[in-house]
Amino acid sequence: LDERRRVSGTCTSAAKKMELELLGMTASVLDATTSNIADLHALQDATHLLISIPPIPGVGDPLLSSHADLQTTLTSGNLQWLCYLSSTSVYGDCGGAWVDEE
Repeated sequence: LDERRRVSGTCTSAAKKMELELLGMTASVLDATTSNIADLHALQDATHLLISIPPIPGVGDPLLSSHADLQTTLTSGNLQWLCYLSSTSVYGDCGGAWVDEE
């Protein structure tokens, strides 16, 4: 990681949190199945945010389901850039092949 930048992230387990911290990131465990505003406070100081959380059965998109809390948290912080790409796992492992909607 670039030593001039602080990189933080969220993950879904303590094991993944440890992996990210070993890479030099600040990590927080986010339970995306609930709309716990305390979990979202980890995002408040972010200047750039990339959201790539897959839909959860019975919940749908976890961040959109708690969008009011997320919006309040982010607009009261330092956010300058936001990218929402839903999930990186929609198509599964395609062995490096190009994927489109067809």
